[in-house]
Amino acid sequence: MSTTLRRFVRSFLFSAFVIAFDLGCSSGPSSSTAKETPAKIQNPRTEADLSTITLSPEAVKRLGIETVVARQDVAAATRTLGGEVVVPEGRSVIVTAPVAGTLIGSIAPLPGARVRKGDPLMAIAPLVSAERDQRIEAQRALTSAEAEELAARQRLQRLEQLLKDGAASVRGVEEARAQHQVTVAAVTAARDRLAGVSRNPVGEQGELIVSAPFDGVVQRVSAVPGQTVAASAGLLEIAQVDTLWVRVSVYAGDATQIDHAQPVSVTRLGDAGTPVRGTPVVAPLRGDPAAASVELHYAVAQVQPALRPGERVLVELPMKSNTRGLVVPDAAVLYDIHGATWVYEDLGSNAYARRRVEVVRHAGDRAVVNRGISEGAKVVTTGAPELFGTEFGAGH
Repeated sequence: MSTTLRRFVRSFLFSAFVIAFDLGCSSGPSSSTAKETPAKIQNPRTEADLSTITLSPEAVKRLGIETVVARQDVAAATRTLGGEVVVPEGRSVIVTAPVAGTLIGSIAPLPGARVRKGDPLMAIAPLVSAERDQRIEAQRALTSAEAEELAARQRLQRLEQLLKDGAASVRGVEEARAQHQVTVAAVTAARDRLAGVSRNPVGEQGELIVSAPFDGVVQRVSAVPGQTVAASAGLLEIAQVDTLWVRVSVYAGDATQIDHAQPVSVTRLGDAGTPVRGTPVVAPLRGDPAAASVELHYAVAQVQPALRPGERVLVELPMKSNTRGLVVPDAAVLYDIHGATWVYEDLGSNAYARRRVEVVRHAGDRAVVNRGISEGAKVVTTGAPELFGTEFGAGH
């Protein structure tokens, strides 16, 4: 065999070996097999496929279901700003010691305790002995003045009788009458003094009882039993919290655009529940030149859980300008446990479907909806909570 033929045979055998090796390596699992997905969703349902409630005519009548058509309407524009809960002006007072003395007793009101008007707060034993007996002294002075007035009146009556009999002079009667008027004035002054002393009740040992000036909550205690205090020293602070104020700082350039005469909606941070209504109040005019802001104040009634002075809230302020939007009554909007908002749409034939809506703001007793329903949709107002309970089992 020639040299050229041998080279050709070797090249052919090498090429056949390489092809066989490649075919052997590719004999494993097919690379075209599709990869498995990391998660599988069985029977997926969108919000458009939520359950529909169909009621009997008797059930609709029993629940008294009423509907309103969602429509485009003019609603007051609003702006949401941060606010601070504060105690109303003049409703936070510091109770002071009426006299210099030592606080006695074993129990003092604790911060946070609720007190009623006239409730005893602390007892103080005066340092000066004469102050211990001021009520007794006032009572003694009144008794003495009344006795002198009685003697002067009887003397005047005798002289008037003697004058009629011709045994007394007119001058003597006039002097007796003037003396009687002096004693009457002394009795009046003694009674006023006793009434003033009685405003601070005196205990059996002569101690003075410091009482609450109005209903409120003890915010701070500055003295404790056993401590000696000076006259007019602060003992504790009481704040009235049944009605609180919300203070809102507004940029001075926007203050003229806000309708100050309209109520506002106050919402706790992180709370998607029903907002609290705040009404405008007459308050001191204040501003912050460093922040170029002015302060607006609104009164809010106490709710549960209670609002706390210093708490931050969100305040929805009404603007003087109006905008158009899709509005529905507030009564039609339902809130679930996650704070999501829903309405029930009337589909006809006593069928109702729950729709998720996005409420952008509240204008009075109406809610402005951004999306979730279309104009002309009939939403349930009266009976919406009953439908919600029926769908999730509470109404069965």
